[in-house]
Amino acid sequence: MSEIKHPSYPANFYKARVEMLNDEFYILLNEYYPYLAFASVVEFGNIQFIDNPTLCASFSPYYQVLGTKELHAPFNQDLVNQSELNDAEKKQLQYWKPETIGQIIFNYWD
Repeated sequence: MSEIKHPSYPANFYKARVEMLNDEFYILLNEYYPYLAFASVVEFGNIQFIDNPTLCASFSPYYQVLGTKELHAPFNQDLVNQSELNDAEKKQLQYWKPETIGQIIFNYWD
């Protein structure tokens, strides 16, 4: 690992930059929940999620590894209403109006 950043305002996730076999990517871990994902780009307002089957198998015993299919799934208000999110989290969703699940789990909200 080349660099690890702890969550700091306004990001809600840990970010590890990895260089492996002439490739660079990021491992993201949500600050509050054991959700892990991989990305090729991590910038304010722009996270490009990728799949990494090899590392997915290594991390899945410890974290819920989310793939691009789950992360790019459209935001569904009905799921939020049935979820265990607290009122503050639900208000953030109403304010920021995310379009995908990935934007909810890994975000730069305040």
